[in-house]
Parts: sequence; structure tokens; C-alpha cells
Amino acid sequence: MLTIQIHDEQLARQLQQIAERENRPVEDVLKTMVDQYPAPSTTTDEARAARKKEAVTRVRRKAYAKARQYWDSVGDKAKVALTDEELDAQFVRFDEEGIPRLKSELTSLEPPVGSLAYAAKVIRELGGIHTSGILDVTKADDILNEEFADYLLKRMKGEDAVE
Repeated sequence: MLTIQIHDEQLARQLQQIAERENRPVEDVLKTMVDQYPAPSTTTDEARAARKKEAVTRVRRKAYAKARQYWDSVGDKAKVALTDEELDAQFVRFDEEGIPRLKSELTSLEPPVGSLAYAAKVIRELGGIHTSGILDVTKADDILNEEFADYLLKRMKGEDAVE
């Protein structure tokens, strides 16, 4: 049990008057007042940011493991020996053939046209995705299989081509 003292006599009298007028205990009046405020978030922005950073780190570590496996298979011991921290600074992506590439091996850091990374870049440049309502993620497969597939087919056939 927690005891709270109210040092402001006027406030204490007001609470008591409200409680008497409504024929309720002061504690119930305070609870009603407090309930008007949103519950404090159990997850702070910092904790959310930390979870996002951890998720990105996990994905990157899996990619590094896959890259090291490739480099080991082709006998590139120098790249296999790179630490995660060194790869954080140097690793870029897997190319179209699935070969892991470092920044020093690419002429451009732009993602290849047609890749998911390129799509994300375009969406970011356009200011993100805006919907008029809630995006139903359960329909993501339908959207990708139907609408996005139709869009890609048109692009491949030259319809709606970007100049």
C-alpha cells in the first residue's frame, strides 16, 4: 500500500468536495482523473530503437556468416578473417550472382535496378508509402503476386517504361 500526502490544502479540499458530491471515496475520484491519461508506455522510444538496432545486427551477422562461407569456399582467407566490425564498415551486399561484395569492389554503391533494395530506395526518395487507411499485411502476398507482378510484367514488356 502506498500513502500519498497532498500538501496543497486547496487541492485537498477540492478533491474531498468532489468525492462528497459524488458520494465516492477520494481515491475513486483520483482514479477517474488519472484514467483520463494514456497509460505510460512500457516500451520507451530508446528501447524500441535498441530492438530495431539488434534486429538489424542479427540480419547483418547472418549475411556475414553467409559471406564468410562463400569466401571460404573460394579460398579467400583474407576476407574470411574480417571481423564483424570490419564488415560493418566494408560490406555492401550480395551481387546478382550471390557473390558477397565489399565497398572497394563496386564502382557504385547504388543498388541494382530491379532489386528489393532499389525498390526501397525509390520508395524512400518518394517520401515513403502513404495509405488512406490501415495496410492489411495479411494481403501482402496477394499484392506482390498480383499487382506488383502485373506492374513488373508491364515494365519488362516496355509498357510504362521509365525514360
